[in-house]
Amino acid sequence: MNGILYVFHGSQKEEKNKAATAFISNLEQRIGKELLQETAFLENHSHTILSQAEALIAQGADHIVVVPVLLFAAKHARVDIPEEIMEVQKKYPDIRFVQTETFGHRSGSRAVLKERFATVQQDLPHQKLTGILLAHGTKMTDAPQRVLEEIAAEIQAAVDFPINAVSLKGHDDYLAEIKLAMKGNRQLVIVPFFLFDGHLIHLMKTRLSEAFPEQTFIVTPTLEFDQRILDDLEQIVKEALNVSDYA
Repeated sequence: MNGILYVFHGSQKEEKNKAATAFISNLEQRIGKELLQETAFLENHSHTILSQAEALIAQGADHIVVVPVLLFAAKHARVDIPEEIMEVQKKYPDIRFVQTETFGHRSGSRAVLKERFATVQQDLPHQKLTGILLAHGTKMTDAPQRVLEEIAAEIQAAVDFPINAVSLKGHDDYLAEIKLAMKGNRQLVIVPFFLFDGHLIHLMKTRLSEAFPEQTFIVTPTLEFDQRILDDLEQIVKEALNVSDYA
């Protein structure tokens, strides 16, 4: 029997974890309540991968599709989740686990990000703008940065003003990249490519105000669990289930 295990990073703020759970409840209804589905968190929550995998197994699941509710395939998707799954599999060797891709490169996220920039453009029709598409980033692999740059180029073509792909935790200093983008007396618009407004976004805002006290930045909302993301996740789940049906 198939089971689906959705995995979030987890937030220090309980309301964000509750919002994540509510978000996935909508997806569960789309997928079908008859299918076994549970939600786990890597950090800051009692619903771990082990506990929720065991909940699925107790209900009869012998094939579990693990869906990282993460934007990019960085350390959490490449290392942390597989390591935890491996520990579960040691305990339950007869259970088959399959991990899906992350979802940040898909169309739902792109549509939300494009809308964020376009809304500012509509609100400031006579202002010269420069955009910063800001993601978490990683030094582990260049793949997320390449995807970020490709999305930035797509958005730039749509809104017709410069969009820079910047990562907080990438190889380059994000403050230096933002300083470079400030040249030319243009209004900077920062769109955080995050699921929700958490610790890193607040820290980024603080560092920006400290580094550039004379500069005004427009920082838009994050993805904020936008419903369009559900389309991407639903497609990922159904693709994985179709593959498992023929495996």
